[in-house]
Amino acid sequence: MQSSWLHILWIGLEVTLRLSLYTIVFSIVVAAAFAVASISQRRLVRWTVRFVVDLLRSIPILALLIFVYYGLGKYIASWNIDPFWMAVGALTLGEAAFLSEVFRAGLEAVPRAQWEAATSLGFRRSSALGRIIAPQAVLPSIPGVVNMSIFTFKDSSLASVIAVPEVTQVANQLVSETFKPLQVYLLLAGFYLVVILPFTALAGVAERAVTRYYGLRVDKTSVARN
Repeated sequence: MQSSWLHILWIGLEVTLRLSLYTIVFSIVVAAAFAVASISQRRLVRWTVRFVVDLLRSIPILALLIFVYYGLGKYIASWNIDPFWMAVGALTLGEAAFLSEVFRAGLEAVPRAQWEAATSLGFRRSSALGRIIAPQAVLPSIPGVVNMSIFTFKDSSLASVIAVPEVTQVANQLVSETFKPLQVYLLLAGFYLVVILPFTALAGVAERAVTRYYGLRVDKTSVARN
């Protein structure tokens, strides 16, 4: 019996992984666009983007999913958009708003002298951003991206409210058929742990690597010797 449960949950996990992967990729792209716009020299662009980001950050992702599916659904019903892609859109907006702040902090952490040096060498602002500033902001942002990936995987379970057949939705259906919630949800927790724990370890490794790269780690041995 439980072997069939594993097969059913595995099918749902495949949907969850696809949902998470698409959301992560799109979130990185959208967040990067938000971050670049948020440091624009044009005040209107900068203020508008920051207002949108703050607005999205203040709305729970569950509310975004409900709004996209039930609020916009009747207006875009003729487009025949699969609920899967509606979930990707809602999750992307929610996750990108938070990730954009990570990217913006990375960009603003680059010393102003780097911008001035690029200008003195004849670089336009867009060229300086793409070739000099952004590459320096990538490394500090890696831990944030990894952590965002973990949250995205967990938040994907909210897509069950709009009938996306991800692993949580499949588990709920399995419980309604078997009336064995403890066993089913223990298996569900195991599926999440198998995926999330490696990402958590990766986040720790990335954070330590970035810390060492920037010389922020204190060598306890050298401190003791001194």
